[in-house]
Amino acid sequence: MEYQENYNLEQEEQPVRRPDLLSVLCILSFINAVYNAVSNFISFAFYDKIQNLLTQMGEGSGIFEEMSEEMIDEMGDSWTMMVDAASAAFSVGRGYYFLEMALYVASFLGALMMWRLQKKGFHVYAVSQILMLIATSIMVTTPLGTGFPFGPLFWTVLFILMYYPHYRKVMK
Repeated sequence: MEYQENYNLEQEEQPVRRPDLLSVLCILSFINAVYNAVSNFISFAFYDKIQNLLTQMGEGSGIFEEMSEEMIDEMGDSWTMMVDAASAAFSVGRGYYFLEMALYVASFLGALMMWRLQKKGFHVYAVSQILMLIATSIMVTTPLGTGFPFGPLFWTVLFILMYYPHYRKVMK
């Protein structure tokens, strides 16, 4: 009887240790998700104020009224390029920023589940990242956002490919 009890104790599974690479990937995903979720929340919450500020910036009115023509001339084309770039970034509808914020929160939750070695976290993370790519390619049609987002596609594929071996071997 005692032999059987000792045998059962020896057969118990040891807790799985999270690999260091998986920890690094999750931490990088946490940082990315939190930063972008907060950024998109701010863009969503203050959308009208930012639009107003950009209009003032383009017209040289409001808080930009005090800027002298001399200052603007010194900046050259960079002022115009800055105004155009900022206006293009906020020519996207307000709903886009809310959708992106929600997808980054989902991405964070997926990374958190993978941190806890749960397989479903991989799926949540991958689907939210893919939906972000689709949303951006559909909703962003400004001159700055034309075409498919190949930079984000590269990072999404890279992270999913780096998570996948851990999904197969470590996560349950």
